Amino acid sequence: MNLNLSSSHQSDELDVQFNLANDCLRSGKLEQAIALYQKILLQEPDCIAAYLALGNILTGQGRLQEVIALYERAIGVIDNQPEFHKNLINAIVAKDGIEEAFKYYELNRVDTKEIEIQPWEILCCVVERNELLRLPYFLSYYRQKGIAKFLIVDNNSTDGSLSYLLEQSDVYTWHSTRPFSKANCGSIWLELLLRKYGVGHWCLTVDADEIFYYPDCENISIDQLCQELDKKQKTVFDAILLDMYSDKAVQDTHYTSGQNFLDVCPYFEREFYSKKEENFGNYRNHTAYWGGVRKRIFGGNDLLSKSPLIKYNVDLILHIGQHFTNRPKHEIANSRGCLLHFKFFDNFYSYVEQEVRRKEHHKNAREYVRYQQVIAQHKNLIMYDEKHSVKLQNSQQLVQMGVMQVGEISPVAVAVEFPKIYPVSTNISRPFWSVMITADKGANYLEQALKSVLEQAPSTEEMQIEVVNNTGNESIKAEIAEVVEAVGGQRIYFYHHPESVSVTQIFNICIQRASGQWVHIFHGDHIIKPGFYQHLQAGIEKEPDVGAAFCRHIHINAAGNVFKISPLERETPGVIADWLERIAMMNRLQLPSVVVKRDVYEKLGGFCQDTSSAFDWEMFNRIAVHYPVWYEPQLLVYLCENWREHPNLNYAKQVADNLKAIEIYQVYLPSKIKNKLTSKAREAQALYAFYSAQQLLHQGDYPSAIATLQQGLKCSQSAQVKQALIILLQQIKFS
Repeated sequence: MNLNLSSSHQSDELDVQFNLANDCLRSGKLEQAIALYQKILLQEPDCIAAYLALGNILTGQGRLQEVIALYERAIGVIDNQPEFHKNLINAIVAKDGIEEAFKYYELNRVDTKEIEIQPWEILCCVVERNELLRLPYFLSYYRQKGIAKFLIVDNNSTDGSLSYLLEQSDVYTWHSTRPFSKANCGSIWLELLLRKYGVGHWCLTVDADEIFYYPDCENISIDQLCQELDKKQKTVFDAILLDMYSDKAVQDTHYTSGQNFLDVCPYFEREFYSKKEENFGNYRNHTAYWGGVRKRIFGGNDLLSKSPLIKYNVDLILHIGQHFTNRPKHEIANSRGCLLHFKFFDNFYSYVEQEVRRKEHHKNAREYVRYQQVIAQHKNLIMYDEKHSVKLQNSQQLVQMGVMQVGEISPVAVAVEFPKIYPVSTNISRPFWSVMITADKGANYLEQALKSVLEQAPSTEEMQIEVVNNTGNESIKAEIAEVVEAVGGQRIYFYHHPESVSVTQIFNICIQRASGQWVHIFHGDHIIKPGFYQHLQAGIEKEPDVGAAFCRHIHINAAGNVFKISPLERETPGVIADWLERIAMMNRLQLPSVVVKRDVYEKLGGFCQDTSSAFDWEMFNRIAVHYPVWYEPQLLVYLCENWREHPNLNYAKQVADNLKAIEIYQVYLPSKIKNKLTSKAREAQALYAFYSAQQLLHQGDYPSAIATLQQGLKCSQSAQVKQALIILLQQIKFS
């Protein structure tokens, strides 16, 4: 921080005294330093550096009551210095606890809901007064962007705002009658809420007339943006305040509560700033912008830069109006968003008159006095000008115009085109089942797999059975064809695909070749137990709206011994009520135990090759979002994957593939549960990576272990993940 001695010119004598006080401080002569700083403050009561230096000494000595008195005195002289308020809160909390700090700043909880905030949730923190008109759309917009918890301070509203907020299930509400100016224009109330509830959380601090925009915001949630910022180890995301207005006179810009703000005020200033300064602020760490439409219409040069999205910790300082923070420059994202600012509705004139009378805004509402003067001269004020005004189209437009910038943050929600599955020809007779069995490594276990299906297969009219092979090895192809002929004769069709393709592609080929209403795909070294098709068909016919059905499965080793059984999802057959919440967390299925309605593939598309080995998990999530799923608790599938000769698993790649699946399915998850599920899924993948790395370390495979650990940390760095990493590192140290 740049510690100027004072907000006014200092005399040479004070410079000497200040340097002497600093020398005493450095040499450990604390009482002499205290006396000198106190003397300086008697002569120069607005010496910011002296207050801070003296406060640090007294805090270190535990003289907290003196610290409180010192900063109360300092705030009485300079009321908008954020360090004064921060240090005062620190002293009150250290002396009497956080609740005493709430009392000091007259911040009172008024709703009775139990506060339940999960570690992964993003908090939206707001100070508002008389915003009943805007609150319905404001809350709706941020809910759609994935915000699940709002912490809102009502500053003595008279229009019913408080009553409205108390009716909202996702809003925790506080109230204060303290003057706005005595809470550093609301930033102190935000600081208290974040200190108590926001440590370690991404927090969005906005006003009720501000809509947070960022690159590709039409496609990605705020949570996804925060995940990208976490990957880059950023803790602050800056934004430009972009005033929005209509093409009508301000007094004729009628807004109806609940309406999209942009429906009424879609225009902004082409030259969105008139002045720019690098390394701005007390900490020389932000790029600042001034000007905009308010300069053109009202004169003045208002600061447009804000830091609305922060990852809060107790050392972070919020400047008045959240215009900048104290975080080091390397933690501030090069990307930039904007706050669409909707001040200029038809109630603007009355609002200006009210705020001029109250004198609660910065510098006795100087900005509002300027508004009042212009309004007095222009009763039918129109802000729109065809030379200066641009209609907002989308976020890409704002990036192209330089209002926002992508920087180092790449969009995380890339639209994925899933492979098209074409409907079955209408002139083909369709069986109920299509059983599609892939075989490409040989025929060692194919005979058992085919027999396990044939033993329970109905007629050809009811079940299509086909073996699909895509190996380029002629001898393997011939071996597989021979087994198919020997076991199935004319009952099983053998199809050889003319070129070698990936597992994902061959499974999509299986779907496309399937003519049945329901499709069952599995590799030719698994065993389908008697009753599989009978029980699943019974469930499907009982619940015809289901899009998929599955049973429990067993993993057996080469000796035929059971070493793992899939979880019991419910005791009895039926639809699983919370299946999406379960499957999004971790892949609980294996494809051989699942059957899918062909119509579902036609509507949702085939398996996504972008997810590599996690193609099945992404598909299970896609289905769960759109359809109920039937469950059969009997163990009806044996997975004999250990019978095949696998190379050592590449755990790092497996975790990377799973992360890719999460990034894809989070695009289409319901907004209300998206943040929770993806955050917990990422955390689960990180913990799985640590477990796998531990096994690799025991095997002495250190390069693979390190790669797996690194991949795990890309998934999540939650408190639980960090604790698990510490435990793992301690085990390594003492092993």
